[in-house]
Amino acid sequence: MKIVVHDTLATAPFLFPVLAGWIESGGSVAAAPDVRGADVGQEDAALIPSAEVAHLQASHAIVPDVAVIAQAQGPIVMRCPVRPDEIAETPVRLYHVSGTAEVLARATLKPFFGISPTEWTRDDRADAQVVIVEGIEAVREPEAGYAEDLCRAWYILTGQPVVTHVLAAPRDARRHDVERVVALLDEARRVAHERRRELRRSLAEQHGLDRERLATLFLAQRHRLEEQDRQALLLLLQRGTRGSSYPAVRDPLYWEPALLA
Repeated sequence: MKIVVHDTLATAPFLFPVLAGWIESGGSVAAAPDVRGADVGQEDAALIPSAEVAHLQASHAIVPDVAVIAQAQGPIVMRCPVRPDEIAETPVRLYHVSGTAEVLARATLKPFFGISPTEWTRDDRADAQVVIVEGIEAVREPEAGYAEDLCRAWYILTGQPVVTHVLAAPRDARRHDVERVVALLDEARRVAHERRRELRRSLAEQHGLDRERLATLFLAQRHRLEEQDRQALLLLLQRGTRGSSYPAVRDPLYWEPALLA
């Protein structure tokens, strides 16, 4: 079974060991810098931004054994040239971000920061006082202005973590095939943990990042959906998809029971 993995900082513990040759995947893993629900084949498994499950409800189910959960901080940031409380309304630019970053921004800008978006755009807008960035870009220090962690904002607002990524598998897949996908991704995560200093050093050198900030980011992550995380995911999707192109999600389907003991 092909495994599509969103290639971003949050998923590095799953993807980097494969790309670096630390584990053998048999060519089954495909890295995708920008993955949408429409990019996932009917027979593919995919570690995708959690918002994309809204587009896969008819064909895929969430596998709770593999996920990325940002606990109180994460790699999704709002940048603005002035203090957020000085901005009443503005166009919002989504700068090369995933659907999860978009729904998180939609769920926090007005309720937490008091900012009313007048437009959501992925195009360059000189008048956009809010820019949403994700991944490597979110970890870099801004050259000017302010940066606000939206995962932290969501945690303060709701008391819930942000489920940034979930593993989706075809609803009609054989259980054995899904177990193999989970086993491979779990092995990658285990190796990434064992070689975490090497992982952080490689990412820091490749992208010019602060190694300590990477360590803090990865320490704040969890990688398996617990029952409370499912509720957190549903809350984010229900609040963040309003007014967006994502269909409503009321009762996500999960592979049960969990595949890992």
